[in-house]
Amino acid sequence: MAEKRAIVTGGAGFLGRHLCRVLAHAGYEVKVIDLQTNPEFLTVIADIKDKNRMRQEIKDAEVVFHLAASIEAGESVQNPQKFIDNNISGSLSVLEAMKENGIRTVIFSSTAAVYGEPTSVPITEDMVTMPINPYGMTKLAMEALISSFVKSHGFTGVALRYFNLYGPEEHHQPETHAIPRFIHQIHHGEPVTVYGEGQHLRDFIYISDIVSAHLKAVELAERDPGKYQAFNISTEKPASVMEVIKMLEEIMGKAANIQYLPERPGDPLKLYASAAKGKQVLGWQAEMDLRSGLTHVVEYFQTYWQQN
Repeated sequence: MAEKRAIVTGGAGFLGRHLCRVLAHAGYEVKVIDLQTNPEFLTVIADIKDKNRMRQEIKDAEVVFHLAASIEAGESVQNPQKFIDNNISGSLSVLEAMKENGIRTVIFSSTAAVYGEPTSVPITEDMVTMPINPYGMTKLAMEALISSFVKSHGFTGVALRYFNLYGPEEHHQPETHAIPRFIHQIHHGEPVTVYGEGQHLRDFIYISDIVSAHLKAVELAERDPGKYQAFNISTEKPASVMEVIKMLEEIMGKAANIQYLPERPGDPLKLYASAAKGKQVLGWQAEMDLRSGLTHVVEYFQTYWQQN
């Protein structure tokens, strides 16, 4: 049997690196399209907004994993045009290249941000999508674009709406994601900045669980083609910000010097989801518990800091 071939846009990022390794392990020949190099895989350095380049590069594959996007919600409020260009226009050029070159299956990295401030929790996939920042808006528009290509051009599309992703090898500049930021702040004795009283409930989901959902999504696309389907990728076990900090203090054997900041506008107190549809239709569920996941991340960063 010929090797399966996958293209991963954004394959040099945090999720992309983990996904590419697992795809390769599952027997895929992997090609990355990104603005940075993934040193472990063939990488084409190109901007997804470059329609001609996408037509040249997005071919000879069975599936595209579309991860490339601008992702900082706060930045999207300051610079919405960048997010519209990168996320919406970029996605369109990826989809048009797929259409032209006969690739019909797309697995899309979506986000809980499509829901905005939920009317109730746990969130289910059929709830109202009303994003509260341009980032969430562009992700919802990207979902709608894929859905329209499913209807108009015979595509198969699966969108994975994940919640608070975390894991080893997460390096953003500047680091705005809670878990790597807290680990860094506790390790270096810096103030651990918490918005409000730290009672915000979030659904922290480990990277290996997110990656396994992508593989389940490809299986679903093969089993049930010609449809657009969206899934919450959730642990169903929310934890408060203070619970996470307390666990990190125990794992690291070091007290956090907490600095409370005012609440952030548009920061829902409760943001977590039902994963019932994912269990039922995708055959997926989260495996990693929060304490074990946090322990892996702490060990990764401690080794990383020693080596660097």
